[in-house]
Amino acid sequence: MHTLTHRLLGLVMASLVSNAVAAATSYPPAFDPGYRPEASSDEGGFWYQVDKLERDIQHSPFVVTDPALNDYVGNMVCKLAGDYCSDIRVYVIENPHFNAAMFPNGMMHIHSGLLLRVESESQLAAVLGHEIGHYLRSHHLKQWRGLRDGAGVSMVFDMLLTGGLMTWAVMAGNSSFGRNQEIEADAIGANLMHASGYAPVEAANLWRYVDAEQKADSSRQASSVFFATHPQPKERIAKLEAHISQLPETGNTLKNNGLIEKIMPLYRTFMANHLEMQEYEQSELLLAKHEEMGYPEAEVRFFRGELHRLRNQPGDQDLAVDAYTASLKLDNPVPDAHKHLGYLHLRKKNNTEALSHFRNYLALAPDASDKQMIEFYINSLESKND
Repeated sequence: MHTLTHRLLGLVMASLVSNAVAAATSYPPAFDPGYRPEASSDEGGFWYQVDKLERDIQHSPFVVTDPALNDYVGNMVCKLAGDYCSDIRVYVIENPHFNAAMFPNGMMHIHSGLLLRVESESQLAAVLGHEIGHYLRSHHLKQWRGLRDGAGVSMVFDMLLTGGLMTWAVMAGNSSFGRNQEIEADAIGANLMHASGYAPVEAANLWRYVDAEQKADSSRQASSVFFATHPQPKERIAKLEAHISQLPETGNTLKNNGLIEKIMPLYRTFMANHLEMQEYEQSELLLAKHEEMGYPEAEVRFFRGELHRLRNQPGDQDLAVDAYTASLKLDNPVPDAHKHLGYLHLRKKNNTEALSHFRNYLALAPDASDKQMIEFYINSLESKND
């Protein structure tokens, strides 16, 4: 009886979401669930090329395979997409940039950098709903046809396949209707969020944070593909809030709701990739956000140490020592904090402290990939003490 009740509730929810998809106020879908174009049509040819691209993506080492995270994001997509759920395939991509992408054949990419920045399930739903909006309205087909007519079909295919996703994204975003489609996808995303029980206002809150992060590192704005091909945050927030004001309030933000728990097994990898971009002002904002959200304090303090160590401006090395030391006093410390403290103390000729940290590092990480190097330093320091 319990299982039957859940199935019935699921059918009711799917029906509600599907109705929202079908209506989507003034944005009806361009096709029915299960749609696939005729292979002989121009759209069929486009899908064929994107299908080939998806097969390559499936074997990419940058695809995150963690089952819990993939199930979490996939279930959210189904909740938002309703009857179109089975047509959409989600790939979480190890990429530190704030971005997501939707393709005409139902392939969706979610970047790890985006997952690091959303602070609630509703904010993630805003992005997923936005990408579903692109899909339902066939925005990429319209963009592709515009590009094809201007550049020639073979050139578009060549750039898609040889230039990669980023090249194609730039081409698509630079079309004359790109920004209007972004605004339309935002509105559809807000509608789908509302129908699924998420708070659409969280979409605007996400863009406020993105605006703050963008301002924190103005030197990078000009080269940002994302901001070159999307409406600026202030414009986006204004239009979103105007649209959201017409929707009944839900009062439900689904704060976190398991978000942190799903990201945590991959947090160190995602954050390490983020710091490689050397956007340190943005990283400071991001770590402050993570601290407020409730990410484990030992992890946040460790990455504050990483930020200062890698930035290496005057005073940063001392700040790195302070951050690493603080992280080691907390529950579940990161072993690498000992390693980096060992190197920092070694640089300062604090051999006793360096030796202690190197030993502690191997005690916590006995199978570390750099074990031989650390043992070399331990033996060298021990010989100096004899």
